[in-house]
Amino acid sequence: MKKTISTINQVASLAGVSKATVSRVLSGTTPVKDETKNRVMAAVDKLSYSPNQAARSLASKKTYTIGLVASRIDTAYYGPAASGVEKALRGGDRHVIIASGNGTLEGEREAVDFLIKRQVDALVLITNFLPEEEIFQIHLRCPVFVLNQTFPGGEDHHISFDNFAGGEMATQYLIDKGHRKIATVTGPLWKHDAYQRYLGCQKALQKADLSLHCQLEGNFSANSGMAQMESILALEDRPTGIFFANDIMAMGALHVCAQQGIRVPEDIAIIGFDDLDMSKYYSPSITTIKLPLYDMAEAAAYLLLNTIYGTKHPIKHTFSPQLVIRQSA
Repeated sequence: MKKTISTINQVASLAGVSKATVSRVLSGTTPVKDETKNRVMAAVDKLSYSPNQAARSLASKKTYTIGLVASRIDTAYYGPAASGVEKALRGGDRHVIIASGNGTLEGEREAVDFLIKRQVDALVLITNFLPEEEIFQIHLRCPVFVLNQTFPGGEDHHISFDNFAGGEMATQYLIDKGHRKIATVTGPLWKHDAYQRYLGCQKALQKADLSLHCQLEGNFSANSGMAQMESILALEDRPTGIFFANDIMAMGALHVCAQQGIRVPEDIAIIGFDDLDMSKYYSPSITTIKLPLYDMAEAAAYLLLNTIYGTKHPIKHTFSPQLVIRQSA
């Protein structure tokens, strides 16, 4: 028996609304009262109605597909961010194609080109290597949205985090705990977030009339955290407190401390940044600065939906750090 295909007219009739209202509910482009939306969706479910995506795309000249580039998809940082973006966009009835940069600049470039060739309506970039100027050039080819990073001309296309305040907060905590010999292991200082965290650290020290005991530059990886911790432990005059610019480097440092019999926080206190989920399960658990990555990723997705498709989602544009006190400091 041939299956009967439901029409938008049948959905409208069953829900007691107009065809235009059904279209608004399904596209998500215009706010609709919850009661009306619920009636429409109930009718859609009852009739097993499925809108013709090809016709929809032809009429609007949009593919209703979003490209998401994550520098890696197998880490504790990029996974939650990608998940937050994908969930929000799928909830807005948009398809998401995820491409990994495989942890390299060339990989990120290839992922961008792959998605643009598939005619996505916009890109969300959660990258680690693409410089701001290159992101701007990509934005000229396809609208770009970012979180916790910036690019020229992207003032209305990013969700921001106060990294300066976070760096200051982390360092101030070490000062308040009585530390005067304070070191920091930064991320790559050409990156906006890493540099702002470093400046915040310097600000806290300046207010306390202190100077950095030593400063080393990492690359946000566990291996760099290990290498820089080994360098610090080789010093004749060691710091008593260290601010690592992300939790993953702090984890690498804790591994080295365990290997060399250094007690944390008794011998050296360590504070991280990001509040990754695994940070609470480390031994010792990591005192850190919370960066609400999942929430920021959702906000970036809603910003995209509003900008590209005219939806009216409420958006929080700027997020603030929170101190999370655990055992390592």
